[in-house]
Amino acid sequence: MKDRDEENSLTSFRSYYEANISQLILFARRFVSVEMAEDIIQDVFLDVWDHSVVNGKFPSRSYLFMAVRNKCLNFLIREQVKKNYIESTELDNRILGLDYYDSFEKQLIDKEDMQYIYDEIEKLPEKCRIIFKMAYFEEKRNAEIAETLDISIRTVEHQLYLALKTLRTRFMSEGKKSLFFLFFF
Repeated sequence: MKDRDEENSLTSFRSYYEANISQLILFARRFVSVEMAEDIIQDVFLDVWDHSVVNGKFPSRSYLFMAVRNKCLNFLIREQVKKNYIESTELDNRILGLDYYDSFEKQLIDKEDMQYIYDEIEKLPEKCRIIFKMAYFEEKRNAEIAETLDISIRTVEHQLYLALKTLRTRFMSEGKKSLFFLFFF
């Protein structure tokens, strides 16, 4: 008797499935790909089968359409989240690449360029050179430099102005404009 009930349940489920499958696939295909629509509908019918085994009834057609709609919506939301994550990750990678490139570019300033910078600084007049090194290499404030050298702050400012003007002129004439701005600004 139990086998006969299972066979009847299977036969009635097959009829229920065949009566609804084509319309559900057409409905789902409006929102997702054919393959995904078929997967979603199979999931819905598996849920229906599990439900019908427990209570012995099949849900209404409106329930089927609502279940397909909800599964399509969930799938599309997951796809959007994945897409946003991928785009965000790609954007983060591009930003990291630019940061890496920026730090790499700075490392590319080879010893020759560094030596050129130091040589040009050494060519500055003595007082100008001392003040420039204190300001740029020792990172002292103008007031500290003035106090250390026992000169006015205005003199420090003027000497820094002359140093930068001289270096800028030399770098520009040598075609090293970007090197000047990279180091001094």
